[in-house]
Amino acid sequence: MSNTSNSFLETLKQRPLLADGGIGTLLYSRGASTEACFEHLNLTKQETIQQLHVDYINAGAEIIETNSFSGNRIKLANSGLENDVWKINVWAAKIARNAREIAGQPTFVAGSVGPTGKLLPPLGDTALDELDYAFKEQMEALLAGGVDLFMIETMSSLEETAIAVRAARNLSKLPVVAQISFSVEGHTLLGATPEDVARLIRDLGDEAPDVIGINCGAGPGPVFDSLIRLTAAIRTLNLEPGKLTFSCLPNAGQPSLIGGRPVFMSKPHYCASYIEPYLRAGARIVGGCCGTTPEHIKEMRKSVDSYLAKATQTNNVSAVSGSLSAQETVLFHPDSLETVDDKSKETLSLSAHLKNIKEGKSKQDFYISVELDPPKGAGTKKILAAADLLFKAGADAINVGDSPMARVRMSSLATCQLISQKVGVDTIIHFTTRDRNLMGMQADLLGCQALGLKNILALTGDPPALGNYAHATAVYDVDSIGLIRIISQLNAGQDIAGNTIGTPLNLSIGCALNPTAQNRAMELERFRRKIEAGAHFVMTQPIYQVSDLTDFLEQFGDLPLPLLVGIMPLHSSKHAEYLHNEVPGISIPAKIRKAMEEAGESGSQKGLELAEELLAEVRQFCQGTYLVPSFGRYDDMAALVKRLKSKND
Repeated sequence: MSNTSNSFLETLKQRPLLADGGIGTLLYSRGASTEACFEHLNLTKQETIQQLHVDYINAGAEIIETNSFSGNRIKLANSGLENDVWKINVWAAKIARNAREIAGQPTFVAGSVGPTGKLLPPLGDTALDELDYAFKEQMEALLAGGVDLFMIETMSSLEETAIAVRAARNLSKLPVVAQISFSVEGHTLLGATPEDVARLIRDLGDEAPDVIGINCGAGPGPVFDSLIRLTAAIRTLNLEPGKLTFSCLPNAGQPSLIGGRPVFMSKPHYCASYIEPYLRAGARIVGGCCGTTPEHIKEMRKSVDSYLAKATQTNNVSAVSGSLSAQETVLFHPDSLETVDDKSKETLSLSAHLKNIKEGKSKQDFYISVELDPPKGAGTKKILAAADLLFKAGADAINVGDSPMARVRMSSLATCQLISQKVGVDTIIHFTTRDRNLMGMQADLLGCQALGLKNILALTGDPPALGNYAHATAVYDVDSIGLIRIISQLNAGQDIAGNTIGTPLNLSIGCALNPTAQNRAMELERFRRKIEAGAHFVMTQPIYQVSDLTDFLEQFGDLPLPLLVGIMPLHSSKHAEYLHNEVPGISIPAKIRKAMEEAGESGSQKGLELAEELLAEVRQFCQGTYLVPSFGRYDDMAALVKRLKSKND
């Protein structure tokens, strides 16, 4: 790529370009003091600055900005460096160019020019000539260092922006990008609005920048809102938006002060999710500012490439060439984006599916789910491999515990989403009230709907005293019955306070049943209340003889809901004794424990045989089962699933 002004502008006409992320953010994370002058590092830590640029190029950036944001003499004077303007800026450009050579990628070097921090009268006492000189002095050094364009950025004063743009135009023929910084509320620190910026462009006439855009100030969402206002204002003033080029380089959200330092919270995938909206709304340069890192840029690279691939496939020449029409910009809405494997589009819910099985309206007469514990850490290869194995064996769903036995594990919501995305099998989320208050519960349930994870098993949850965080505080704003009521109300379109949530949710609500509970009367009463609260289907605790279920049903009466019977195949005699004596809610008959003892070293095989025999007996009373593997023996469980499925054929 020839790094001339024509090359940059021609490339920008052909396709969008991805800029880098925050320089100060990365320097700070790599040990630079916040009290230091980052621009002085161009003279003292050149390898550090060079590696920063290389990392951004390797992440996919096609525009890298020089480490010269505060490289004007007015800002440098705060560190006693006003006499080093030339050296600092020349080296800023040289280091960036060296990084480009090292990375070996076609990249444009943008000379970063930030505000001086001074104000013109009547708000300040700085003369226009002083600002003009400061900008020209810095830009001359950047030009000498070999930049391909000037990027005037993070401006709040439109008067200062105009001075900087005119200085760049008078100095050279390099392309000029000018970016304004808007707050979350949509105005600069000095009160300028996107509409004011449009008027500035009109007033600059032939001296207007080649690219006008937005950077810093706010996160992806507010920046998008400001972009829409800016493009609309440009149209209103008849400034031919098709001939104007826009840019969007937001922060990674709003910072939080943690340990005395600002921490930006927006994750790479979230920032990247706004790339297509920016591009479709007319932006031709996208990237990041404060808080964004090479990880953010790497995700943005994927989004840009995906957008270009889709535009090419649909022969959408206007989207690729940058002549997005005004009507296309106005009509853009995030809901128009395609969603891959969106389970929210399925018409038959789990509860409806089970009901059809119960009423004999389905070709399938037995539903099989397998329970998997979420990982203890952040690694997911093992559980995804297990889910894939079970799905291929014929399992209809994977149900995932919510930190079972009150031991910390990956969240069930995150685990189910990963399984759903990577494997493609349906999931049932165990959702407890132990760890969430009323707000947290409803927030997560809304998230489940949005992610297409619509099968919820409502549970109270094991108390923390049982687990490895005995002193942790349990929430328990409501129990499982209250949770069922909350989900039912969300399904009706309202939160628990009666506020509308817009479109009602469509969550299938499961409830738990312990047929072998010692206090049968209490279990019967709570079960009736769960049904009254709005439960759609039932999942029992693991049972080990058919009478565990039939005795309960005889006392309860006709069951109005579909039933999934829990089956946990035993592995050995010790396993049976442990479950019987130490795990709440599980009772194993003496004859079963004796059979396991007699099986000896063949206990694992005996456990599978007993489980299969029990399922044959209970099939007439239920619509399916959920199987619980012992000790991660997923091969045995997959074989059992295959045998059970073969009996349906």
